[in-house]
Amino acid sequence: MPRTEEQNQRLKEERRRALLAAARRVFARKGLAASKMTDLAAAAGISYGLVYHYFPDKESVFAALVEEAVQQGIQLVVEARQRSGSPWEQLQWLCARVLDGVQREPSFPLILVQAHASESVPGPVGQALERYSSQFFQQLVALIEAGQDAGQVVRTPAAELAWMWLATIQGLALMRILPHMNHVPYPKTNTLLRLFAP
Repeated sequence: MPRTEEQNQRLKEERRRALLAAARRVFARKGLAASKMTDLAAAAGISYGLVYHYFPDKESVFAALVEEAVQQGIQLVVEARQRSGSPWEQLQWLCARVLDGVQREPSFPLILVQAHASESVPGPVGQALERYSSQFFQQLVALIEAGQDAGQVVRTPAAELAWMWLATIQGLALMRILPHMNHVPYPKTNTLLRLFAP
C-alpha cells in the first residue's frame, strides 16, 4: 500500500533530522572546510544523492545547524530567566540543563565554536552568530546581574563571568569528544556554579 502524503512528509522530516544529527557530529569534529557532503551522507547512513534532496550544499547544512544551536541556546537562557525562584535558582537550573545537554550532545556548543573559528562561514551563519552573541550573552549577563543585586553572585563584572561560563561550557564539550578523557568524572552542577559563588 502506498504511503499517504502525511506519512511521506513525516518520513522526510525524520530523515532530515537524522541527517542534521549526523552532520552535527561531523562538523563538530572536522569543521566546515574539511567536511564533505559524502561525509555527511555516510554519517547519516543515506545515499550521497539523497543529501541533496534536503540541502543544496554543505554550507546550507552547516547554516541550519548553527541556527538550531543558536535558537536552543537563546531559548534556554530566556526560559531560565522566566522561571520562578531566585536568580541563584535560575542559574542552577540553567547550569544543570546546559551540563546535561553537553554530556548528551557535545556537538551543539562545538558547532558554534567551529562557526566562530571558520573563515569560510556563509553570510546567514555570521548573522545567526551575531544574533546569538548579542541575545544569549545579554540574557546571561542580565541573569548574573540579577544574582549580584540579590547578593547571590560574586561581584565580578557580569560580562567577565558570562565569558568564563561560556568558555567552560565550550571546553567541556571539547573534552566530551576526546576518547582518552572518557574516564574523567563529568562535573556536577555545583562545580560549575562555583564560578558565580560569592
